[in-house]
Amino acid sequence: MIGIYVLAIVATPFVFAAWLINRIFEHRARMKQLEAVRWVPPPALPADPQVEQRLANLEAIVCDVDYDLAQRVRGVDPGRAA
Repeated sequence: MIGIYVLAIVATPFVFAAWLINRIFEHRARMKQLEAVRWVPPPALPADPQVEQRLANLEAIVCDVDYDLAQRVRGVDPGRAA
């Protein structure tokens, strides 16, 4: 009767070690699987000179309107500003 308890006490560390090693290998396999599926962004398209010019024009317009609005908020007339 005591032999079963001794066997259980002796076998428990080996069973736990086997379970732990199995979990480690499963984790490594899962990480390799996730690494293989990693998303890669598509390459950037070459810049179009027309688009670059339009973007620069829009930025200039927005900056000008922002400056005028800031002047109005401060109470300075944009026509009289030096």
